[in-house]
Amino acid sequence: MLRSVSLLAAGVWLLLTSPTLIALALILYGAGNGIHTIARGALPLVLFDPQRYAALMGRLATPSLIVQAAAPSIGALLLGAGGGNLVLTTLALAATLNVGLCVCLVVSVRRT
Repeated sequence: MLRSVSLLAAGVWLLLTSPTLIALALILYGAGNGIHTIARGALPLVLFDPQRYAALMGRLATPSLIVQAAAPSIGALLLGAGGGNLVLTTLALAATLNVGLCVCLVVSVRRT
């Protein structure tokens, strides 16, 4: 999971800071997204009780689904307020926050 969110963040930051390397940014982002799809389903199975997997996945998916539903409106507000660079900067900061949260998860799992 940490590798996937790191690749996603690297892709967004690269797109923001170096538009000439757009192909590399998209490859990194795509690779991160592909790994994330697999890790999102496998990680809870490893960390938590397999008997409660379906209910847990529903609870874990709820915040993500709410943010996905709000994303077009938030994106439109950001685009109107500051243009494409503000949207990309916000995405890059959110991706970086996600990397930090995954680092916290890795540290927590290694302690137990």
